[in-house]
Amino acid sequence: MPRADYCGSKHLRPKKIPKVKKIFALEWLLEPLQDDESFLTRRMFGGLAVYFNGLLVLMLTESPGDRTWQGVSYNFDIWNGVLFPTSREHHEKILHDWPTLVPHPVLSKWLYAPMSQNLFEENVSGIVNAIKAGDARFGIEPGQKKKKKRSKKG
Repeated sequence: MPRADYCGSKHLRPKKIPKVKKIFALEWLLEPLQDDESFLTRRMFGGLAVYFNGLLVLMLTESPGDRTWQGVSYNFDIWNGVLFPTSREHHEKILHDWPTLVPHPVLSKWLYAPMSQNLFEENVSGIVNAIKAGDARFGIEPGQKKKKKRSKKG
């Protein structure tokens, strides 16, 4: 007896349903950058990585609820906000200009604006405008994939 879902022809089999990409509520914050031809987004670690002028400049994350990392509890969700890739040498000056940012608990080299912070939208918008204006404190070179060495078979 044939299966109920089998129709005998590979042409009539049900097609795979494509995955639906997550839409980030914070994407509107990227509008000042979107008209530039160098603007690019990619999915990364469940977030949305944003590239501008060849640099990784920020990452949107929207996963509320996780407030603990390696046994330490935080008073904010650690994956629900905006991460700003930068080098530690810029932290002091950036934190002077945007004192509500914090080093991210997991990626401590990057600064983080938790969505729950006061003036979140105003601060992130100000940083996005600084990035658009070319503030060199923000952004890192994207990592290059290392080429695998081929072994010679002889």
